Amino acid sequence: MRSELKYGLISGAGLCLWITLEYLFGFHTTRPEIGAYTGLLSNLVPLTTLFLLLRAKRAAVYDGRLSLGAGIWAGVFASFVAALLVYSFLVTYSHFINPTWIDQVLEAKVAQQRAAHVSEAIIQEGITATRDAYTPGGLVLTIIVGMTLMGGLASVGLTLLVRQLPHRPA
Repeated sequence: MRSELKYGLISGAGLCLWITLEYLFGFHTTRPEIGAYTGLLSNLVPLTTLFLLLRAKRAAVYDGRLSLGAGIWAGVFASFVAALLVYSFLVTYSHFINPTWIDQVLEAKVAQQRAAHVSEAIIQEGITATRDAYTPGGLVLTIIVGMTLMGGLASVGLTLLVRQLPHRPA
C-alpha cells in the first residue's frame, strides 16, 4: 500500500473518530462553546499524520533528500484520501444517522443571535448558509476542497521541517 494512501486513511479515520466523539459529547449541539476549541484541536490529527508520512517518505529515500515537490504532492494526496473519508462520514451522519442535529445547532445559534438583537434578515441568512454548508454539495467545497488545500499548505511547512531533521534510513 502506498504510504500516502495508508496515512490518508489513518488521518481520515482519526478525524471521523474525533468528530464522532464531538457529536457524542454534544460539542456541536448542546455545548458549542467547547466545540469551537475541539474543532481547532482536531487539526492535530492531520498535521501529525502528515508529519509521520513525510518522515516515512524521507526515510525511504536512499540519500534522505525529500524534495519539496515530492513532499507537497504526498501531503496533497494523503489529505485528499482523508477528505474523501471525512466527506463520506459527514454526509452519512448528517443525512442518515442524525439528520436533526443541524436543527439543534441552529436553534441554539438563533437564540443567541436574537438575545444579542441581531436583525432577523441576518439570522435568516445565517440559517440558510449553515444548512447549505451541510448539503452534500456544500460539504464537497468545505471538506474535500478545503482539506486537500489545507493539507497541501501544511505539507509545505512540514516538508521544510522534515528536511531539517536528521536522516534515519528505513
